[in-house]
Amino acid sequence: MTRLHIGQHTSQDDLRTDWILTHEFVHTALPSLPDNQHWLEEGIATYVEPIARFQSGFLTKKQVWWGMVDGMPHGEPGSSDRGLDNTHTWGRTYWGGALFCMIADIRIRQQTKNVLGLQDALAAIVHAHGSIEDKWPIERVLAVADKRTGTTVFEDLYTSWRANPVKVDLAGLWSQLGVRDSPEGVLFDDSAPLANARETILHP
Repeated sequence: MTRLHIGQHTSQDDLRTDWILTHEFVHTALPSLPDNQHWLEEGIATYVEPIARFQSGFLTKKQVWWGMVDGMPHGEPGSSDRGLDNTHTWGRTYWGGALFCMIADIRIRQQTKNVLGLQDALAAIVHAHGSIEDKWPIERVLAVADKRTGTTVFEDLYTSWRANPVKVDLAGLWSQLGVRDSPEGVLFDDSAPLANARETILHP
């Protein structure tokens, strides 16, 4: 059972524009992980929240990708970073985890020719009876996700990122996805190499 405490002056518009409830509901669909992997719990919720709100009609495509372009730099490792398992700052926990999930989503789509993505992996975890009420080691979560997508994307990324400060070339990635920030807002290039992956992330 989920219980919500909502103020008596909360309006329909307040609920329509709220992101926190969606973020917290995403948590219920992932098993509880050890403290060192708290970044995956928060990262999945941070990454999935705007996508789920888009698919429910509460955000536009431009709003989703503007949020990604604005937020993902917070997830990059700093000078003293020791990998996601060992660096528990706000940026690395929330946005570092989200960056991990976005890269995983893109790589799965590349390897499956846009047939499968992160959403399919998360559905498999739920189908395997994984929920916030259960405690799983991260290896089990990643194994279930990889089995569903027929790849080793999650396990490979975790091996690389868990104890190493892996930086992502975000400028290059946005260019590959065909996402460009401008004074008029986010613009899209449908001829970009990963434009199809960009679209199927929102329209699985």
